[in-house]
Amino acid sequence: MAQLDQELRIAEVYAASLFALARELDVVADVRAELDEFVQLIEREPEFEKFLTSRALEADARAVGLEKMFRGKLSDLLLNTLLVMNEHGRSALVPALRQRYVIHQENAANEIEVRVTSAVELSKSQKFDIEVLVTDLTGKRPLVEYVVDPDILGGLILHLGDWRLDNSVRRQLRGIEQRLRQRARLGLEEVGVA
Repeated sequence: MAQLDQELRIAEVYAASLFALARELDVVADVRAELDEFVQLIEREPEFEKFLTSRALEADARAVGLEKMFRGKLSDLLLNTLLVMNEHGRSALVPALRQRYVIHQENAANEIEVRVTSAVELSKSQKFDIEVLVTDLTGKRPLVEYVVDPDILGGLILHLGDWRLDNSVRRQLRGIEQRLRQRARLGLEEVGVA
């Protein structure tokens, strides 16, 4: 967890600069779209992820590869940011860069990304209630993605910006199981079995 916090703090420096320049040039949404596609490429192509994150590859060689692959395909603003990150050994932080950039974009637009996971499709009324709740909690306009995942059994998992609120039946059952195991372990220790 500490390493993730450190990575987000480092990525924040690059994201703040990238966002400020994108805003100045009036290309905030375009840069966001490029970042989305770039992160999707990382997630989709394990070899590309290795190319970005490998410590065996020298920064100069990676820079040459990034130039060949993306010059003319990405905006100079984003490509130059990626090259600076590479120069400082931070290429592996591109997903964190995207996360922090999105937060800057949402804050500027008074919006917040929300992902709601439920076991079944929610009704329009339930969706409305969730959006009102998020607006009341954050004071921001929610951009909501609804996901159906029967594996959570019931309840909701709410991802709200950097926050995760898990009120799923699956999580509650895991908690009950842990408490039962702990009580059984204590009970066995009391009778001298453990």
